[in-house]
Amino acid sequence: MITTQELARLAGVSQSTVSRSLQNSSRISLETRIKVQELAAQHGYTIKKRAGISNISGNNGGIAIILGADKMHSPLDLYLEYLSNEVIRQIEKQNYYCVISSYDASDHSFNYIQSIIETADIKGIVIINGNYHSALEDYLSHLNIPHIYTQYFSRPMKKSLNIIDVDHFTGGFIATNHLLALGHQRIGTFTSAGSDFKERTEGYCTALVNNNLECNPDWIIQTGLTYDDGYQNMQSSWNQLCDCTAFFAQTDILGIAIINYLTDHGYKVPQQYSVIGFDGIPEGNYCRPRLTTVIQPVLKIAERSIEHLTYLIKQKSTSAAHLFVQPELYLRNSTSHVK
Repeated sequence: MITTQELARLAGVSQSTVSRSLQNSSRISLETRIKVQELAAQHGYTIKKRAGISNISGNNGGIAIILGADKMHSPLDLYLEYLSNEVIRQIEKQNYYCVISSYDASDHSFNYIQSIIETADIKGIVIINGNYHSALEDYLSHLNIPHIYTQYFSRPMKKSLNIIDVDHFTGGFIATNHLLALGHQRIGTFTSAGSDFKERTEGYCTALVNNNLECNPDWIIQTGLTYDDGYQNMQSSWNQLCDCTAFFAQTDILGIAIINYLTDHGYKVPQQYSVIGFDGIPEGNYCRPRLTTVIQPVLKIAERSIEHLTYLIKQKSTSAAHLFVQPELYLRNSTSHVK
């Protein structure tokens, strides 16, 4: 059987990083943990042995986390990492051990998931930030292994699936309503592709219409999700946005980019322009002013997910339910009454 020293050489990391990765230490990046764990499985370092070196006994067996690979290397990976670490903590609190993999619909990732399930005493599966893949779903359903989707992107939601998600429509409504309550009527938003962003935009438009305001398409800016995307789109769209007094950024990274664009160009936030984000990542605390945001409550999402999954495991049930966690307004310093 391969040693941790040999795994370290193959992964290009230190032996201590391998040990921490096998224990799912949050001190190691999610990407590195997945890389090490997949190499370990490929070279016969069994899941059972990994559980033995974990900080917990894992007497109830294993729960696998499968991450949507298309989101792992996107600007959403900060939020994904916070969510995944909290899901791991909740799994370990229930006395299960945890293994992590990614899935990109390729034969390689599908074969790896099969090997985990066949060798690791897997009792349940959490699929995080994933889209629906019929081959994976058919395989899991055939095995009768309870599994849930946490933050699920495919629409419409299939009635046969267990899904725990955030109410993105309500989140967009809350963010926009907060700005409206401060007297802002000309509110721009930065959105992106995907069902979650579509629902946030619908919440934004509904809040405006409920206040007898037009949902101006010129103030809905489609953008990528990196910091540079937000900054550059703010710059290129400024002529159509300059009449706005507030901005709803549909991720915190975009919110930070908007704040920095405004301050770089001599405008004051929130004295002249208010900015609200969405996600609740800690990085929002480190910009100036600190970013007011709508939080996707990671702890509640993780708790609800593992509570529901362990219920399905104990009841030996594959019955389906769609459960929604409500987002929450978190006030910092980047919004104020319109002047």
